[in-house]
Amino acid sequence: MTGTYEHTIDAKGRMFLPSKLREELGQVFHVAVGANRDSAGVCRYLVMYPQAAWEKLQARVAELPSSQAAAMDVIFGNAARCEPDSQYRIMLPQDLRDYAGLTKDVVVVGNNDKAKIWDAQTWNEKKKRELTPEQVADTMLLLGL
Repeated sequence: MTGTYEHTIDAKGRMFLPSKLREELGQVFHVAVGANRDSAGVCRYLVMYPQAAWEKLQARVAELPSSQAAAMDVIFGNAARCEPDSQYRIMLPQDLRDYAGLTKDVVVVGNNDKAKIWDAQTWNEKKKRELTPEQVADTMLLLGL
């Protein structure tokens, strides 16, 4: 999945799915918590996993010793199964919106086999920090490209 899509969350906690991602996400997918560390600290967001990517994640966790797999309790325990309505809206549960700091304006960002939902301000700050020639060059080098 690729691209960046600006959307809003309505008063009922619903968000329209970007039309270009609908087919890739499919009729049933999962939304879970996500986070990463960067130069500004820890960034929180939500991750939309198409069914195949979700099953791949489940299979990877199933291969781990139970002591390591237990670390995924917060991921699986806070995930939501999503089925878009006839207008291609999904309901984002309040606890997931609270976790990622999502209120109204959001940005959906394609990320390989999944998509991330960011608070718009958080995404714009991250983009400003990281979309520099130096950072892009470092990332390409890190990936061996």
